[in-house]
Amino acid sequence: MIDTQILTSKAKVRIRRLGKENTAPALMIHGLGGSGHEWSRLSKILANDLDCLAPDLPGFGKSDALTTGDFSPKIYAQVLAEVVKSQFGEKQVHLFGNSHGGSVALHFAHQFPELTKSITFISPGLPDLLPRLSAAPVIIAAIPGVGEKMMEKFLSLPLAEQAKATIKQNFADRKYGEQMWLKEILSQIELRIDVKKVEVNILATLRALLATYFDLSASNPWNLAKSINKPSLFIYGAKDKLVHPRAAKKVTRYFSDAKVLLLPQGGHVSHIEHPELVREAFLKHLFPN
Repeated sequence: MIDTQILTSKAKVRIRRLGKENTAPALMIHGLGGSGHEWSRLSKILANDLDCLAPDLPGFGKSDALTTGDFSPKIYAQVLAEVVKSQFGEKQVHLFGNSHGGSVALHFAHQFPELTKSITFISPGLPDLLPRLSAAPVIIAAIPGVGEKMMEKFLSLPLAEQAKATIKQNFADRKYGEQMWLKEILSQIELRIDVKKVEVNILATLRALLATYFDLSASNPWNLAKSINKPSLFIYGAKDKLVHPRAAKKVTRYFSDAKVLLLPQGGHVSHIEHPELVREAFLKHLFPN
């Protein structure tokens, strides 16, 4: 596996790359507060099919924060386009995006169709004005002042408690999540050197993401989706506590070439919890495309 850093115009970005160079390239975009390591289980079982590139988004993992004050999904997409070109030239990539990373993937496909081969959305953070009650803490955290207090309290917890809380929120099966992913999350949390910067990046990115939910202009993500004609696969979890699976019914009204899969035992991070099912669905619906 290649583990290095790429200098872009807006940030220095840490990347992980796993796979064979003669296979189709893929870009895997993690969710809010995470890192490229989240894709390790899926990239390992796709290594014979894809050349998987999993960066840490600017401000997360080992990547530097954005030098601009704009934390919107479109800016993250622009940074990733530079990363893709540095690794794959002008080749088209299979996009994978989870949660906030799903919104970034959508903006990437909209801005850079020439670099996009297909898109696999896993519980994407796309506008839904009637969210699940269990997602309320995330939404409340976007309120100025309130979010800072919530983040300060959370980041003051012992690291093991932070990791367990993250698993409880994201996995359908908490016990299974702790058994197979607790050490992995802890290893990533321990990379956080400057806790205050982590707080600033998470809240700024969250607020910029939620702003897209209330965007009534042509740049609303659902409106952007109408211009995307790339093959798309949407994977939702019936036990997702953050993204309501009813969004699956909305997808085909906006994406011209979309397949939808609902995993009965899936939570918010099916690429971690059920990587074999994600691989199977991708190979069946989008590969080779």
